[in-house]
Amino acid sequence: MSRRDSIVRDAVEVRLVFALLVLLAVLIVQGCTAFNPQGAAIQQAPNYYNGEQYSQLSPEQKMQLEDHLANQSNTVWRTGADVASSAGQLGQGTGFLLWGIHSIQK
Repeated sequence: MSRRDSIVRDAVEVRLVFALLVLLAVLIVQGCTAFNPQGAAIQQAPNYYNGEQYSQLSPEQKMQLEDHLANQSNTVWRTGADVASSAGQLGQGTGFLLWGIHSIQK
């Protein structure tokens, strides 16, 4: 395989990975409870209040459930951000190490 073919293949792979990451990010944002706590509370009310529907709850119960679900979602977002940051730092360190090894081999 020629050098040009290898570069073209690598570019296609990078674009594919980028497109998949963008799609994943869009799906995560759409499903995030923090952006729609009331919608999540409507769906989850029977699980938290022994089968009672959201419409049957008092205003205080509705607010508590929405706050609880939003706080859980925010915790998950922070944890995910920490993991992604750590993975990025690991990738950066690995890349730097490989670059150093490559420059020594020249």
